[in-house]
Amino acid sequence: MSNDGQLPNSLTTAPLVGVCVLNYHQAEATLDCIASLLAKEPPTTRILWIENDAEASKETLERALASAPFAWIDLSPGNALPEAGVVGVLRNAENLGYAGGNNAGLKLLHANGVPYAWVINNDTKLMQGSSADLVAAAQSRPEVGAWGTAIVTDMFAPYFGGVIRLNDYKPRRCEEVDELERDPMAFVSGCSLFLRTETAARTGFIPEDYFLYYEDPAFSFEVRKLGLGLSALETVRIWHHESLSTGDRSDLKAYYNARNRWTFIQRYFPGALHLQARRRWYRVQSLLFRGRLGHARMEWLAYRAFRRGEAGRNPAIRARRNT
Repeated sequence: MSNDGQLPNSLTTAPLVGVCVLNYHQAEATLDCIASLLAKEPPTTRILWIENDAEASKETLERALASAPFAWIDLSPGNALPEAGVVGVLRNAENLGYAGGNNAGLKLLHANGVPYAWVINNDTKLMQGSSADLVAAAQSRPEVGAWGTAIVTDMFAPYFGGVIRLNDYKPRRCEEVDELERDPMAFVSGCSLFLRTETAARTGFIPEDYFLYYEDPAFSFEVRKLGLGLSALETVRIWHHESLSTGDRSDLKAYYNARNRWTFIQRYFPGALHLQARRRWYRVQSLLFRGRLGHARMEWLAYRAFRRGEAGRNPAIRARRNT
């Protein structure tokens, strides 16, 4: 402590929280997201811009960073973190998906001894509260392993995560904190996920074999395996632009949702596989009857990939709008 009774600046700005903002060809949205964070986050927060597919997006990224209204510095996985108020840019040469991309940031934060991490979608804006509120909640309830926040959209009531339905193992929105805490099928949304970096390390980080979709329920299930619970803080609110990166009805979304649903069932509810496999034909027939030929094809390709044991990214599936 200094002679005037104040903590040294190096202590008051020491990294307490790292925010992981993953970008995939949506630089303008990421600029807006980070600007909203910088306006509300304390100096103990370090913000990481994690660029997926950095080799392909190099020119676009450089133009975006040149116009950024904030200071930034390039990082590598072995780097120390940036100074307070400076955004660290971490480049993944390839598209590692949601899990692999964010794990690059989580591992960097863990290696640098940052106690807490906040994984937040790039198509969001921080409306109310900050990570300081989440830190206070986490410190008061150490039995909680993962925290959500209120997610606000133009289409739905605010929600905190989801609940896996036992009839078809698809998610529905979870709009009550109490349900998130007590329902064993509930999960914190990966759109806004706050946790201790040590908890992430103990689970093995976000499971990367899903690549896109179903990682958040899988991760919440792994957190529960550690004997930890889930909760959310209603006073921290983010606005979310749904499906900005993949499109609401894209091949990409249809394929990974379907394939990863099978992977999730096999991993956590293997006894349900046989019945769900029988029901898949009704699903495909229903899509064909409604003229959703592209979606039906994705359902078939997804099940075939699952039966073959395929995981991670499928380069043949692109974000083309299906019918």
